[in-house]
Amino acid sequence: MIERTTGRRGDSSNAVSSDHHKVFFSHLHENSQTKFAYSGRDFPQLAAHSPHPLRNTSYHVGSFDAPRSLPWRLRWWGCATALLLLVGCVDREQHADAYPRRPIKLVVPFAAGGGSDTFGRVIQNAIETHRLLPERLVIINVPGAGGTIGSRRVKHARPDGYTLLLLHEGILTARHSGSASYSAEAFVPIAGTGNATQVVAVRDDSPYSDLRSLMREAALHPDSIVFSANIGAPSHFAGLMLQSKIPGSSFRYTQTGGGAKRFAALQGGHADVSSFSIAEYVQFKPSGIRALALLGPERHADLPDLATATEQGFSVESQNMQFWWAPLGTPRERVETIADALSAAMQTDEVRETLAEMKITDTVLRGAELEAELQQRERRIAEVAPSAGVELPNFAMFALGGVILTAVAASIRAVGRRRSGVPRRTTDREGGDRSAHTRQLAAIGCITIGYVITLQFQLVRFVPVTAVYALLIGGILLGPLIQSRRIKAAKATIALLVVSVLMSVVMHHLFTEVLVVDLP
Repeated sequence: MIERTTGRRGDSSNAVSSDHHKVFFSHLHENSQTKFAYSGRDFPQLAAHSPHPLRNTSYHVGSFDAPRSLPWRLRWWGCATALLLLVGCVDREQHADAYPRRPIKLVVPFAAGGGSDTFGRVIQNAIETHRLLPERLVIINVPGAGGTIGSRRVKHARPDGYTLLLLHEGILTARHSGSASYSAEAFVPIAGTGNATQVVAVRDDSPYSDLRSLMREAALHPDSIVFSANIGAPSHFAGLMLQSKIPGSSFRYTQTGGGAKRFAALQGGHADVSSFSIAEYVQFKPSGIRALALLGPERHADLPDLATATEQGFSVESQNMQFWWAPLGTPRERVETIADALSAAMQTDEVRETLAEMKITDTVLRGAELEAELQQRERRIAEVAPSAGVELPNFAMFALGGVILTAVAASIRAVGRRRSGVPRRTTDREGGDRSAHTRQLAAIGCITIGYVITLQFQLVRFVPVTAVYALLIGGILLGPLIQSRRIKAAKATIALLVVSVLMSVVMHHLFTEVLVVDLP
């Protein structure tokens, strides 16, 4: 009826022989069919008269055990799972609400002040002035790599209509130049707005008087003429299309950047020729550059004396249209909402006047017209695209895989040592504390890695995964206090649940509403 167990399992010397123990527990058994446990700390007088040490000793009385509470670790994981499901459901319901309910981020993959940035801010101002959308349109500049850094950011964004991309046909040229592994098929086209014709220009003191003389020199002495371009962007492909019209001709391209940088290279003598939009050319012309040809279907009203490339015998057109994109999978109704706002903005008087000053037509393409325009530009670019370079391996994925394999190997080794009974190097209390601290840090590290991977690959949304992460980290840090009964597990669990949820929601609001930063 009476069983004595100690903190050590498998101890065979556990029978209680003291008579006063039997009498004491027989009395308990007559009045209760429950499990009872005590130790020397709980009953010091009984422990003093007992022939057996009562420290870390539990006595189980009765044939029917009352249900015991779950271990605090199990309750902790249960709360984390419930929190993940609960917040995920709430987040899903919010996702299904009317659109838009918060600011929309427009990623411009070039530096502030450039042509694309200026165009985007003109449209942004019209949308806000005329309240064409119930929420703000916030421009975020993400320059670098010819626009591919910003486009990749939008490509991996959540397809909910709150992250958009403004990028000209550089989205088409990037894959052909090797700057990106994707093109227009990785996005949902919203609209095509404006049309800026390109101009081929040289310095005022250049020996080339027209496009024919330039191309003749490029054919007679290939790679002798330095063409300043943004590699993989329309300025680069303008040169490629020109040299494709004369067999054997070739420019030597130099990576420079945007229009202002190309002008600086031209003016400083680091390049011989480049291409600019009409607006850029009109701006830079007083500083000492001269146009050779207009890469459009017809002459421009602001440059009536400038002949087109077609008129000079080279059937080349390069017109830069600003395309608006959404991540693949964005709901069609949200795409149409943005397209309607863009169409309305392009029809406002202030936008038309500003675009006229920028030498940009107020063209708007949607639906079938937009698809046809993209296909035509894709074919034209593919005809002159350079041969694909050597594809480099994905070093980031290799590094991530190495970290994961190392963590798994370390875990397997630790479990193996524990099961094999290999003694620890230190057995004193200080060594035990260090071991517990090491396990605590390892657990935090593993959970943090999992948290980062979850956000990186967008497996779960920011709010629920951050709440669970905070709950688990808090549980690990408070674990020793709970085990030593310095704080109660129930109170700690409730407090951490509240803090975790509040922290994740507040952080999400801060980043998305105040700082307007993309979150998974």
